[in-house]
Amino acid sequence: MSRDSYDEQLDRLTGVLAVMSRDASAAIRRASTALLEVDRGAAETVLAEDATLDARRAEVEAMIPEVLVRHQPVASDLRLVVCALRIAGALERMGDLAVHVAKVALRRHPVGVVPEPAMPVMTALAEAAARVADKCAVVLATRDRLDAMQLGLDDDEVDAAQERLLSLLVSGWPYGVESAIDLALLGRYYERYADHAVNVARQVVYLVTGTIRL
Repeated sequence: MSRDSYDEQLDRLTGVLAVMSRDASAAIRRASTALLEVDRGAAETVLAEDATLDARRAEVEAMIPEVLVRHQPVASDLRLVVCALRIAGALERMGDLAVHVAKVALRRHPVGVVPEPAMPVMTALAEAAARVADKCAVVLATRDRLDAMQLGLDDDEVDAAQERLLSLLVSGWPYGVESAIDLALLGRYYERYADHAVNVARQVVYLVTGTIRL
């Protein structure tokens, strides 16, 4: 295989990851719309499109052996394929977590999951997670180490919003145990979603520098 052909395969690999990152970002936005606006259609779209993310992860995994076997890769190329596997896994899990959010919304439909007192903090949590997802897509496209490091700081917003949510739930929550459990789970889903986005950024730092430090 010529070096040009090999480079084309690597470009295709990174292209699939970029598409996955955009899909994962779109999924959490739709899931949040389903949750906050009681939008059944948005929830069903998240569930239906999750199969696409799964298929793209499988596509990445299928490309790796061919990339490795048909050419003698240099160290930076090896880092790319290792990172690609880890990034694809993280992005797929981000999609799965968006599905979890959508399923909570569907389970309660047509009743809203989020009572009015929790709406501001849940909205803040959803918006913070969406910003992290968008920046994750940018980091994958640019491979900029500073952008990757900034994403780690943005994750703090998600953590802070989750803490505010939990504080609300333990301070005399008047809507019952079932409601509290739903909201606590939702907070966890958003927090884990953002954590996976940060993990993607860590892999980008490793790809660029050869070390993971974020």
